[in-house]
Amino acid sequence: MIFDSYFFCIILSRQMKYQMRSILRTVMIIILFALQTSFSFERFDFRHGMNNNVCKAFKNDVLVYFVFVDSKETLPWTEFDIQTTLDSMNVAINWLRQQAMNRGIELNIRTDYYIGTEYTTIRKNLPAGTVGGTISQSGFNKGVEEINKWADGIAARIGKDVPVTTKDGIPEVKSPNNKERLIAHLRDDNKVESVALLFMVNNYFRNDISLTVNHLNSKDIEFSIVSYKYPSIIAQNILTLFGASDLYKTLYRRNDKKIKLASEYFPKDIMQDVYGVNINNLEIGEMTQYLIGWSDNIDPKYQELLTDKVIGF
Repeated sequence: MIFDSYFFCIILSRQMKYQMRSILRTVMIIILFALQTSFSFERFDFRHGMNNNVCKAFKNDVLVYFVFVDSKETLPWTEFDIQTTLDSMNVAINWLRQQAMNRGIELNIRTDYYIGTEYTTIRKNLPAGTVGGTISQSGFNKGVEEINKWADGIAARIGKDVPVTTKDGIPEVKSPNNKERLIAHLRDDNKVESVALLFMVNNYFRNDISLTVNHLNSKDIEFSIVSYKYPSIIAQNILTLFGASDLYKTLYRRNDKKIKLASEYFPKDIMQDVYGVNINNLEIGEMTQYLIGWSDNIDPKYQELLTDKVIGF
C-alpha cells in the first residue's frame, strides 16, 4: 500500500509538471500578444529550413558540438549533471544513428563538447534570465537578436581556449570570436560540412523552453538552446537544426487545426511534445524525413503542415 501511494505521488507529480509546461507555453504566447503595440501575421514555410545554412541535409558527416552554460537563473552544472547529460546525449545520438540505418541513410554523426578543467562551465546570463523570459519580455525578433549576442559572447569565450596554428611565428587563423568563426573552426578541424551547435542550460525540474533560432534563414548561424537533458529533447533539437518542424504548439507552430492534424498523422513523431517521453517509443515520421533530407517527396495530404502562421513583430 505504501509503494502504491509512493508511485501514485510520482505519477501525479509528473502530470502536474507536464501541465505546468503547457500553461507556460500558453502564457508566453499571450504575453507576446500583450506586449506588442502592433503585429502582423505572416505565412511561414518550414521548407525554408531544408538544406539551409550550416546544417544541411541530415546525412553523411555531421558534428554535434555542445557547450555547458551556467547562469544565475538556472541550476548549476554539477559533475553528476554533466555526466548524466553526456549519457543522454549518447542515447540520443545512438537513436538517430539507428533511425538512419533503418532507412538506409548514410549518417556518420559524432559529438564533441566544450568543458573547462575540473568540469568548469561557461557562465553567461541570458538577457532576461531565461529563454522564455527573453522572448516574452523583448518580443520574438528582438529576443532572438539578444539571444544571438548572448551566443556570440559564449563563442568568443570558447575561442580563447582554441589552439591557434602558426606559420613562421604568425597565426594562420585568428581565434574564434563569434558563432560564425567558431563553426568555421569546428568544420575545418573536424573535416565536416554540417555542425549542430547546442548550448546546454540546466533547467531540470524548472520551467523554461528549449529554442532553436536562425534555422529558417541564412542571416546568422543556427543553434539551439536546450533546457532539458532528456534524450528525446536533445534529438528533437538536433533535427530542428537540420530542418525538422515542430508538430505541437510552440513559438514556431500556432495553427490549432494543423496541430490537431499533426497529432493524428504523426502521433509518435520525435517532433511532437516529447518532454519526458522515452525516445525508444518515438520515430522519425514521413514529413520529418522529408524536411531533414531523408526523402525527396512527401504525400500531398501532408502539404498543409509545411506552413503555418507566425506573428511578425
